[in-house]
Order: sequence, then C-alpha cells, then structure tokens
Amino acid sequence: MHDLERDPLSWRKIVSDFEREFGSLHGDWMRSVELRDRIGEIVSGPEFRNLAPGLQEKLDGLHVELTALTRENVCTNERCPHYNKSCKMR
Repeated sequence: MHDLERDPLSWRKIVSDFEREFGSLHGDWMRSVELRDRIGEIVSGPEFRNLAPGLQEKLDGLHVELTALTRENVCTNERCPHYNKSCKMR
C-alpha cells in the first residue's frame, strides 16, 4: 500500500474529489462547512508543505472560497430578502 503523504497520484485524486464536491454544493451551507473544515485540516497540517505547488494552490484556493461562502454573516433564512448574502437583519 502506498504512503498517502508521498504518493502524488493519491493527492491529485483527493484534490480532484474536493473540487468535484465543491462544484456540487449548490448553496448547501452544512456541506460547505464540512468541506471547508476537511480542507482546512489539510492546509494547516504538516503534509501540506510537501505537496506539489499546484496542489497547494488548488487546496488553498478552495479553502479561501469555502471560507468566504461560509461566513457567519451570510443569511441562511430562506424567507429573508438577503438569503445567501450579507444580511442587514442579523
């Protein structure tokens, strides 16, 4: 069995899976938070600096986008006129 930390093909697949999952979120806040947290663990972990620069960029970019999507000031009330945006009523 390959060591996940050293196998670039495994990391490419993991990043590809994250990108595919990100593309299928469609405003699902809870799944966005879960994905943000999973990617955040990798980005802040020791294995991140050993990844290829392209994979680091992709993971970092996904983490930044997910962090922006899951800001606490984004309205989650579907009946609010500010739904999925910065809410002035919060």
